[in-house]
Amino acid sequence: MQDAHSNGDMAPEGVEGRFEFSIQVGMLEIYNDNVFDILLKQKKKVALEIKRNKEGRIEVDGLTKEPVNSVKDVIKLLKKGNGNRSTAATEMNTHSSRSHMVLSVSVSCGITGEEPTKGTLYLVDLAGSERVRKSGVEGANLKEATQINKSLSALGNVMEALDRKASHIPYRDSKLTYLLQDSLGGNSRTMMVVAVCPTAASIDESVHALGFATRVRRINIGSAKRNVASKNLEETVKHLNSELKNLAKAKKKSEEQLSSLKRDHGRIQDRLKSSSESRAKSVDEARTFSVLKNSNAQMTARWQKEKQMHEKAVTDLEATQSEAKKFQGQYSRAKREIDKLTKQIDEKESEEAALKSQLRSAKTASSAANLRARKAQMLQSRTPGAAGKASGIVKPTQRSDVDTEKMKNASPKEAREKVLAMLKIHDPKKVDKIDAIMDRFKGREGFLLVKMEARYDEISGEADNIASAAKKRSDMAMARHMERMRSKKKLQK
Repeated sequence: MQDAHSNGDMAPEGVEGRFEFSIQVGMLEIYNDNVFDILLKQKKKVALEIKRNKEGRIEVDGLTKEPVNSVKDVIKLLKKGNGNRSTAATEMNTHSSRSHMVLSVSVSCGITGEEPTKGTLYLVDLAGSERVRKSGVEGANLKEATQINKSLSALGNVMEALDRKASHIPYRDSKLTYLLQDSLGGNSRTMMVVAVCPTAASIDESVHALGFATRVRRINIGSAKRNVASKNLEETVKHLNSELKNLAKAKKKSEEQLSSLKRDHGRIQDRLKSSSESRAKSVDEARTFSVLKNSNAQMTARWQKEKQMHEKAVTDLEATQSEAKKFQGQYSRAKREIDKLTKQIDEKESEEAALKSQLRSAKTASSAANLRARKAQMLQSRTPGAAGKASGIVKPTQRSDVDTEKMKNASPKEAREKVLAMLKIHDPKKVDKIDAIMDRFKGREGFLLVKMEARYDEISGEADNIASAAKKRSDMAMARHMERMRSKKKLQK
């Protein structure tokens, strides 16, 4: 897109008759309907304003413009700007443009001492329209897609208004159309290149893009003209004469085309006349034509029906894909829950195995305790004085003077330390309950101390008796075993 204009800037005095020119390049992006300078690398981008200058032309206030002297300089700036442009990955494109990019090339040229002629070339890279259902964007990317589609829709409305020759053109509906209004409807020339995708999955987008290009092609905004100052009448006359010559040539060419069309029209009329005469002479041909017409209508109806079926199939396929994605999400969640439950089951099984192990240990300990108790009973039945114990008559014990003295003189602190020491040796499981035991026997610490000493001394004596009895039984069992072995060897000999 380009436009041409001139202003009153003059070259320095003393240098006349020399042709001079200068080229400046600026680069911007329209992101979320805001204009940003992308030749500047900024941590936080600052939005720029689009205004009309004193000459009535649209320009971006504060846009960086750098002078260039070769194509390499332009390509270098283009790469720099593309590096700062907003892009993101979608399900359809890993490097999707999220903004419209505009490369502005300002050219000023003329003879030194005369008013220079200025023109601006806009190279615009429009971001492609998106179907959110296909691109799968969300969050900030969804907002970007909405703004892109909105600006492209505004561009389409401007093209439609230009096509209808409407009195009002809605340039202000978007920053894109507002920036390019001099190029779209002013004294300019505009060329649009539409890119389409050859894949079957993008057929809808390709058809819409070609339809938009067809509508743009019908728009005629007129020929670009050079704006000159009123004092350059000579140049204006030359320009008008050149235009008259071009118009005369165009008229002559049009007349030649008209005469050619008339000749073609005459030939077509002759063919139609001969065709009508041949159709009138041959009834069979008329019937054939009718049959072909009916066949064509049937084929058209069939094609319409197949098209509807295809559209329905596409809709059903999209719905099925959506449901499949939904089921896939549900399956993923169910799988995660199953993994979680499996992990919990494994933990429970581990806990169950540990509890079973503890239960087996408890059963083993209980069996061992029962065995010891039976052994103790057997030993008591064999030892003198067991009859009195077996009869179940327990004689009351008399407290000695030493025990009575302990009960009187024992302090709470000393009693606590001695009780704790006995628990650590004989019953470690009750060590944590020492506070509760001392609270229960508060004021009777001496009685508690005497009672626990008597209890654990009795247990120690019984343990010694049990140990000696067990050793005796072990020796007897070993002797019997050795006797059996000797008898077996004698029998074998």
